[in-house]
Amino acid sequence: MFEAKLQPEADFNNKVYDIFYEIAKKAHEDVQKETELPYLLDRTKLAKYVFNVSVQSLDAHILRRKDFPKVHVGGRTLYPKDLVINWIRDHVEVSDQTAPERNFGVI
Repeated sequence: MFEAKLQPEADFNNKVYDIFYEIAKKAHEDVQKETELPYLLDRTKLAKYVFNVSVQSLDAHILRRKDFPKVHVGGRTLYPKDLVINWIRDHVEVSDQTAPERNFGVI
């Protein structure tokens, strides 16, 4: 009869701690970056720092939407950071809703 026993590496706990520490550190850095942005963003900063896409992609897929938050100041259109972030949260599609027939993860 064959028997196998799995044992973690001697340094396993430290490696897991390091992984979680890096995740928490990255999350903290993201929050700091968010708070450093000005309250009203122009479309270039919005594309780069919030959506991480080109200005052209932002124009084509997001900024033309009537429900996207914007403020007109003089001849400029600016985007309130907090309202934009809330808008994104309200418009995120979960994979189960998008493709319920697909199996994600380990099967």
